[in-house]
Amino acid sequence: MSSGGIIVVVACGVAAALAIGLVAFDARRTRRRLGSSHDDLAAALGGVQRLLDGLPDAVLGIAENGEISSANARASALTGRSVDDLLGRSFLGFVAADDQDDITDRWERLRLGVDAEPDEPAVFELVDRSGVGHLVEATLHQRHDPDANGGTVVILRDVSDRERSTKALEAARRRFQLAFHSAPTGMALVRLDNNKIVDANQSLADMLDHSRRYLLGRSIREITHPDDLRAAAAERARIELGIDDGYQVEQRYLRRDGAYVWAKTRVAVSEDDGVSLAITHIEDVTEQRKAVEDLAHAATHDSLTLLPNRASIVARLDELLVTAGTDEVAVLFLDLDNFKVVNDSLGHGVGDELLRHVASRFRSVMREGDQLARFGGDEFVVFVDGTSRQTDATGEIRLGPLDPASVAERLQRSVQDAVVIGGHELVVTTSIGFATNKRAGMSAEDLLRDADTAMYRAKAAGRDRIAAFDDRDRHSSVLALQTANDLRRALATDEIVPYFQPITDLQTGDITSYEVLVRWLHPEQGLLGPGKFLPTAEANGMMGEIGERMLRDALAQLARWRVADHAAGRAAISVNLAAQQLSDPNFVAVVDDALATSGIEADSLWFEITETALLTDVGVATTALRELRGLGVHLSVDDFGTGYSSLTYLKKFPVEAIKVDKSFVDGLGIEVDDSSIVDAVVRLGHSLGLSVIAEGVETPLQLRMLRELGADKVQGYLFGRPMPARLVGQSTFAEH
Repeated sequence: MSSGGIIVVVACGVAAALAIGLVAFDARRTRRRLGSSHDDLAAALGGVQRLLDGLPDAVLGIAENGEISSANARASALTGRSVDDLLGRSFLGFVAADDQDDITDRWERLRLGVDAEPDEPAVFELVDRSGVGHLVEATLHQRHDPDANGGTVVILRDVSDRERSTKALEAARRRFQLAFHSAPTGMALVRLDNNKIVDANQSLADMLDHSRRYLLGRSIREITHPDDLRAAAAERARIELGIDDGYQVEQRYLRRDGAYVWAKTRVAVSEDDGVSLAITHIEDVTEQRKAVEDLAHAATHDSLTLLPNRASIVARLDELLVTAGTDEVAVLFLDLDNFKVVNDSLGHGVGDELLRHVASRFRSVMREGDQLARFGGDEFVVFVDGTSRQTDATGEIRLGPLDPASVAERLQRSVQDAVVIGGHELVVTTSIGFATNKRAGMSAEDLLRDADTAMYRAKAAGRDRIAAFDDRDRHSSVLALQTANDLRRALATDEIVPYFQPITDLQTGDITSYEVLVRWLHPEQGLLGPGKFLPTAEANGMMGEIGERMLRDALAQLARWRVADHAAGRAAISVNLAAQQLSDPNFVAVVDDALATSGIEADSLWFEITETALLTDVGVATTALRELRGLGVHLSVDDFGTGYSSLTYLKKFPVEAIKVDKSFVDGLGIEVDDSSIVDAVVRLGHSLGLSVIAEGVETPLQLRMLRELGADKVQGYLFGRPMPARLVGQSTFAEH
């Protein structure tokens, strides 16, 4: 071959090689471009999948044949199958059999375009791989991409928890409604914005004697007593302002017959569909309040005549005297003549009926403003109020006349006509003494003492008389002065000594304590009881000194009994506390020192305080008693029911026991009113968590009655008289 041919061949070869190289290069470049596009597509698809997997709802792509063509991670979790395992499976295979027809119908309507996009999601049960049902809310969407070969996108939301909560809420509402309408006490739902009753139960309707239809839609203010609306206004304002979410009050609701029902009302605030409601619980306490009022009435009134009793009249008289000027108040003391003869000859039944007749006659002639009370037995007291103002013909204001003598005459005449009781014609007369507050600062006891003195002078004059208190009756003041001087000497010479009287537990029969009673070993008059000298001591400011002497001597005696292993050493001691001691700012320190000196623990010491001493100065008494309780000593109220309104102070002072006065115990089983009072006191004491001790127990009948009434402890001659320390424990008493 020639060289030219060789060159041609070589050139062709080179050209072919170049062509092949170019083709190869172009192919590689094309492959790179395709690979890049594929990677981009894969990245895009992966991003979409991640986006779908991040959704809180399950998303499934459903082909035309009903098979699952795509799924996200939430769909995998909901069904319990992997995404790959879901692909190609029938979607209806996950739908509970009872719901399949509904889903198929919705699917077909969507495919035919009847419902372009259903407004209401379908709710059905989806069964997972383990056979567990899940309540889901499904939204179906038709695919509009022509390259997707049709099909549906299903978005599933698990609403099991929501449905459970909804069902629980509905169940709670049903339970509330059941409890609301079946409650034995009244219930009402009241809107706070307009006070309208939106629901009320039958118990409330029955309580108010109305139908439920009448109550619904009515303002609760219409059926609430106006005074109680004002009283509860502050509590209601606090809940409306969101400061409190409820309150409790006692208020009255109007019945259909116009009467009011007292109810304990508890209000709690709730909300329903954005409306603030007061859930109002209305419990009828009319009977309970009446029982309390009856108890209070029994404590302050005589059950036989229904008149105020001694405690009540003294309290009211003291209140009047606080603001009255001199000679503006008079007290009349009335005693029926020969009443004992009626009781002894005709019996207590006739005597009681006579007292009721006399009380009625006295009441019939009373002026407005004056007060009548039964003081005890056949004694009555009237106080005449001259503090009232009257307008005369000129229009001037003047005091009403204080004329106790004319009042006494009317009372005397009112009982003079014969009365027939049980076939017996009885003529009653009465002796009356009266006194006025001639001196500033006189107390009820002062007036009663003076009127009583005058009454005895009327009796001494021949009965059926009226006598005014005369200053000459005060000749005893000279004797009182002498007594005061002798008392000071007696304190210096140890003539004032303690006597001890046992207090016995009714259940066990054990002596739990000894009351310390003061006695005067007078060198000339012999042994004197407290009534002979304590009034003088009190009037001369000596009660503090005498009280401290009794306290220290009694604690020292208890210590000696304990050292000697005497049986009395196992008991406590109970010391009387006077008003002057309570008002002494150093008294608590004196008690603390006396306990420390004797070595006796505070738990073994009781103080007995009379009602009068407690209320002499409530503020001072409250402070002193709390300080005493702080030491650990115990407190009881002596002569309960004979002084002031007992219900008032029992809430104020930290007392632990009350002692029923001997004057009430005397009539147990004999006097109806005394028995009623003791019963009332025992129940009152126990309701307040107090121990009840009965004083002056002298007969087996009294003891039996006290056991039946539930008294805790007793004290009196039946168990032991007051005795000096050397005789304590030497006497034995029969078992009662």
